[in-house]
Amino acid sequence: MPERFKPLQLATYLLTINGILLLGYAYYWNSVTYLFFGLLNLVLAYGVGRENRTAIKVALIYITIEFFFALLYLISGDIYSAVDAAISFFIMHDILSYIQWVYRQEKEQEEG
Repeated sequence: MPERFKPLQLATYLLTINGILLLGYAYYWNSVTYLFFGLLNLVLAYGVGRENRTAIKVALIYITIEFFFALLYLISGDIYSAVDAAISFFIMHDILSYIQWVYRQEKEQEEG
């Protein structure tokens, strides 16, 4: 990864934005479910920002499921799910790029 970029910076920002959006939905709809997932996004954003491996794994699984459901909603006609699908896609891409980068670093250390 280039030195000018901090690993997982984009994923951290997007998880935070997604969490804030879900907290806004929780307030607007007075929903405990949105509140739970909004707080989950914020906790995962903190863990991913600290490069905690467990948080990265949980975030990748959670975002993959969220991406799948956003695509299903988009296919069914909910055009606003495109934003959620795009955010989830960019988070998945950033996390998978980070995992690939870490794997290369560990493999180079093992060989060298």
